[in-house]
Amino acid sequence: MTVDFLKSVLVGICLAAPIGPVVITVMQKSLSYGRNTGFKAAMGCAVMDTVYAVLSFIALAFIRGFLDKHRVLMAIIGGSVVIALGIIMFLSDPYKNFRSEKETGNKAFWQVALLILTNPGSILYDFTVCAFFGLQAKDWTLLPLAAGVFLGELVFWALFTWIFGRLRKSLSKDTLIKLSKASGLLLLICGIVIILRGIL
Repeated sequence: MTVDFLKSVLVGICLAAPIGPVVITVMQKSLSYGRNTGFKAAMGCAVMDTVYAVLSFIALAFIRGFLDKHRVLMAIIGGSVVIALGIIMFLSDPYKNFRSEKETGNKAFWQVALLILTNPGSILYDFTVCAFFGLQAKDWTLLPLAAGVFLGELVFWALFTWIFGRLRKSLSKDTLIKLSKASGLLLLICGIVIILRGIL
């Protein structure tokens, strides 16, 4: 049981680490609005990854079959969400019309959760990692495994947002705005790639 729990922690770290739309978004939130908002955005990823990990422990084959059957539709929806977020990020000025940290953090949480929810690449990657570690949940092990995945994500994102939150203090406003626009362009490209990979 202890070994499986440690494996589930590694699963959480592996799910959080790959560079893609989620990492870019969390980085931009941390640089533009600070560590707290970036961390709340990252929690959107942690929650959704944990949910998908639990689903993969229970019914990996069925869920992957459903995603394969609706691959094109999921790619179009997911890619469109990423593109829309990229455009919003590119056009926005992080220093104009500041909202309260609480409101900004809540919005960031749901933005990232939506990215995970509609991105077939993220979903399939989650299932693949869980299958690679060979974890299978029994009735009494499901909760500890889910807790392990969430703990792994928590550790990774706490360190990630702390680093970029600290980096924010050493950068000028112009540099942060340019980084925000660059992040938006990267998300736009990622969205286009997601759609093309689903269609082709």
